[in-house]
Amino acid sequence: MNTKLLVGVGGLIAALTLISCGFVTQQRTDKAQEERLLKPGALDTGIATNFNEYRFKFMDRYRISHAWPVTSSCGYRSQDTKYKMGDVTYGEVKLVRDIYEEDGKTWQRFPSEVGPYNLSSYVRSKIVHQPIFENVNGGRAIVRYEDQEQGLQAMCFQAWVGTSHTLILRLHKRDMETWKTLWSRYNPSGKWTQQQINGAFWATLENDEKDMQRTGTGGWFKSYLTPIADTGYSISIQLGANQDSLQNPQAHAAMQVLFRQLLESVKVEPLTPSIEAEQAELKAKAQDIQRQECVESSKKGKPGPWCKIYGFQ
Repeated sequence: MNTKLLVGVGGLIAALTLISCGFVTQQRTDKAQEERLLKPGALDTGIATNFNEYRFKFMDRYRISHAWPVTSSCGYRSQDTKYKMGDVTYGEVKLVRDIYEEDGKTWQRFPSEVGPYNLSSYVRSKIVHQPIFENVNGGRAIVRYEDQEQGLQAMCFQAWVGTSHTLILRLHKRDMETWKTLWSRYNPSGKWTQQQINGAFWATLENDEKDMQRTGTGGWFKSYLTPIADTGYSISIQLGANQDSLQNPQAHAAMQVLFRQLLESVKVEPLTPSIEAEQAELKAKAQDIQRQECVESSKKGKPGPWCKIYGFQ
């Protein structure tokens, strides 16, 4: 992946989950970075955005890789490898635990000492019979039950509160036609087209800037979707923006370049002996790092549950 971007958006993150003092500190940092970005000429020099690259075996048939900004993490269970992605980035290659299906669920593979991790809440739809509460005789009471869809969480998410942008990556057990029908319902003003990016075909739903919502953080703007071969799974990446985003034109332009870079980073490759060898090398490196971390944590009497793999209790 080419990690050298001519944009300086990496420090703009204002994660929505931050609270209290941490949130205030982050806001101050974001404000300083936004002011630097919006100065005349800020986009004229090669300021790199820093990515991690996530790599994983998928259904024991493919290897998937994609980038994501280092300023937020993804929901996969992954291991550090310390392999850098180039001279212009602080990011590294993250070895994601193998993803596979069994018993109608989606899992990540771990040694038997730890057991598999159920990834289904991220990738699968689940219908839940939920109680509906209303005020009855001065108090709250269940008045009926409704079926509601849960699961299908975002795998990777990042928000920029100051410029009203969001980035979302999803990996879902859902076919393309179902996704297109749902997105068209949620976003009737969007226009469908198709693009080929690095050999992969993406269904694209885009909104004219005049049709974007007026307030909030993010909103329907650019939504791209591609199937993962013949597995029944799909990957989507969305750039959210609204009318407030247009008040920061340089940041808005930078976000679109960043979005394109993320799309270009996505690779779905059939497993080959050479790819298997690369994955094995990454795994060995990740295990060495994790084993050393377990050694250090055991000295403090606090080894993590994964340290059972290396004989630490």
